Amino acid sequence: MPDGCDAANPRPAIVVGHGFSGVKEVLQFHGQYFADAGYVTLTIDYRTFGRSDGEPRARLFPEWQVEDYKNAITYLQRRADVMTDQIGIWGTSYGGGIVIQTAAYDRRVKCVVAQVPIMNSRKWMRSLRTGVQWEDLLDRIDEDRERRANGEDSARIDVVSHGSEGEFSAMPSDDDVELVTNWMSSVETHRLDIAMESMEKIIEFNASDAIHLIAPRPLLIVTAGGYDVIHPIDQIYEGYAKAHEPKKMIAYNHDQFGFYEEPGTSAGLKDAVDWFAEWIPTDGSRRAPKKPPWLQEAHDRRGKLT
Repeated sequence: MPDGCDAANPRPAIVVGHGFSGVKEVLQFHGQYFADAGYVTLTIDYRTFGRSDGEPRARLFPEWQVEDYKNAITYLQRRADVMTDQIGIWGTSYGGGIVIQTAAYDRRVKCVVAQVPIMNSRKWMRSLRTGVQWEDLLDRIDEDRERRANGEDSARIDVVSHGSEGEFSAMPSDDDVELVTNWMSSVETHRLDIAMESMEKIIEFNASDAIHLIAPRPLLIVTAGGYDVIHPIDQIYEGYAKAHEPKKMIAYNHDQFGFYEEPGTSAGLKDAVDWFAEWIPTDGSRRAPKKPPWLQEAHDRRGKLT
């Protein structure tokens, strides 16, 4: 909560979500940053992750995570200390793709910031693998469907592995990615595996197919332009090209985890705050004017009829 915010002095709000298999504790600094900038900030665990309910654990279904953002918006709109028509969303990495999809279909989102977003999950999953590894993944998805049809639980799959060593995982990658994921496991609620059935749902998810629907609400993408095996910048540029105005993209010349250590973390968050401040300023100066009495009466009458 920002200082001085209450029912008499409501503020705009931001929903903050993490990336692939992350938990909200990893984003405490981010949530506090937005709150210090004057925004009511809600950092969430997606269902089956962290402190949220749901079984089996770590079932990474992207469409469910979009729904979790929508539910978070609904919660914020029910708070007296929130400007209910001034809500933005922020997500990083896989969460960047989730917020793009959410904003495309939920017009309550007035402003969106996606940091190093995953745009096209199928293309992304394929780009992380050799041809043999890709076919192996598709075979295992088929096998897991048969497993579940026989009444067994979905298999478990490690989140990351050394791609060069041919280990099977959700994200074959490099040493840096594995080190960061292992570091996140120091958070009590984080785990290093997900349900195998997640992989089929991930491959089917494509935020870049919906990105053009966000306009005329504003979109900012903040990304890294250096060495990055996890967030391919060519896929980000390809998705960004499909978006309509108002939009903006800021590319930093640092590597894949530049936004997860200083000074990159604060730089990316400052860009986000500047964007939110332009489109959903904390003083409410961009709020839509009140409806004229005759239109409000018609709106109320329609509500009673429904």
